[in-house]
Amino acid sequence: MRLELATASALGARRGTFVFLHGAWCWNWYFKPFFLPYFATHGFDAVAFSLRGHGGSDGRAHLNGFSIDDYVDDLRRVLATVERPVVVGHSMGGFVLQTYLTQATLRGAVLLASAPPRPMPGLLVKSLLAQPLHLIRAARPKQDFNRDMLRQKMFSRGPEDTSMDAYLANVQPESTRVAASMLTRRILHPEAIGTPVQVIGAGRDQMVPPEAVALTARAYRTKPVMFDTMSHMLMLEAGWRDVADTILRFEASLPR
Repeated sequence: MRLELATASALGARRGTFVFLHGAWCWNWYFKPFFLPYFATHGFDAVAFSLRGHGGSDGRAHLNGFSIDDYVDDLRRVLATVERPVVVGHSMGGFVLQTYLTQATLRGAVLLASAPPRPMPGLLVKSLLAQPLHLIRAARPKQDFNRDMLRQKMFSRGPEDTSMDAYLANVQPESTRVAASMLTRRILHPEAIGTPVQVIGAGRDQMVPPEAVALTARAYRTKPVMFDTMSHMLMLEAGWRDVADTILRFEASLPR
């Protein structure tokens, strides 16, 4: 199955590789405007791929049949083509990354506004994932496209904030099988994972609220880095550079 790749080659002396994994209802598009070129200017080969059924990858017609384990297989395939990368998993992509880490070790992993390692009843992240059909309808530009809902849920903005409307058309359906499984699925023994993990969250995130970020950090015995004035799409907001620099500092702390 062909997976869509977006790449930016390291400029100057090459320091390493970053692989970026997107979240639910999205594809690799949101790493392209800022993250890929920024990491390349800092000496890293940067790779962002679209999971099967997402963006330009194969499998769109079979999207609802895909599982988290299928997505883990996609990540494994991409990682087989690069050398000792640091992987950044955003939102649902963070859960896919955590699942992979129970099976293999990486040089480093960044959980960026990531779904937590276990469901958290009562939090918005669960109530949102419990309504995948609502988002699927909203992701169809000619049928029930609700920009207000997308601003509040996908981009964690109020309906009056139109600053990110240029990105809204890129939202797409997600696998209902994946959305449903994340209501009950958990990462077993995250404390046993040997990969160094950085946890980053956003204070205004409505999809993965601070409580979920705190739970994730406790599971990996680390302290989260919080961007209190930012929302779920940290790689697109005005402060994206601060987030990228935090990830770069984490990479610099890792053994070579």
